[in-house]
Amino acid sequence: MRDYIFPPLILPLFLLLILLPLLLMFLSMGTAVFQLVFGVDIETAMLIFLFILIGSFINIPIYEREGVVYETTYRIFGLMYMVKKRQEMVVAVNLGGCLFPSILAIKALFDLLRHIPFSAWLVTFLLASAVIYYFARPVPNVGIVVPMLIPPLTAAFFSFITLSMIDAPILLLPKLAFSTGVLSALFGADILHLKDLEKIGSGVVSIGGAGTFDGIFLTGIFAVVFSVMLV
Repeated sequence: MRDYIFPPLILPLFLLLILLPLLLMFLSMGTAVFQLVFGVDIETAMLIFLFILIGSFINIPIYEREGVVYETTYRIFGLMYMVKKRQEMVVAVNLGGCLFPSILAIKALFDLLRHIPFSAWLVTFLLASAVIYYFARPVPNVGIVVPMLIPPLTAAFFSFITLSMIDAPILLLPKLAFSTGVLSALFGADILHLKDLEKIGSGVVSIGGAGTFDGIFLTGIFAVVFSVMLV
């Protein structure tokens, strides 16, 4: 069996040639989405993205609850002792992965209400939330997991159907997809699954905890991308 020795430059080259282009592409796509949805210039769009990126490192604790019970076995002088200990769980929200995207989605909602009735937005939101809730699953020591493409595709699809049924301008589709995508991912995947937190474990459970790369934020971005394909 041959031993392979990897030179120390492999990791920097990997970061430079693979991760950096992906990050720049994601930055470009994110700023383009903000420009399209909110009608801001590129400097403002990049500033919004920067705030979300920085906010990704900040978790705000909301409340504590009882976590799972762990059993630890000790063997002393041939005798076995079992100690049960319940660890606390801290539920938090991530500034960049949850709060900032939600504020932007609510802003988009108020913009939409000048063109479509609230009932149309609400039906779209509830349908997308129901689909996302169905596919979301609690995974121990990970969190609430949803297949990556389900939330944005669902938001874009139902937004397209809604605008078609009420005969609203199709140019509203990216804004509607972003608003319903972010809030339905938050509601359907996270809020409705708060009852399943004990299945995840203990420690800190952060809603939107992956920050820029969390499902809530990514749902908004990719829902707009998919909606553009339908326009």
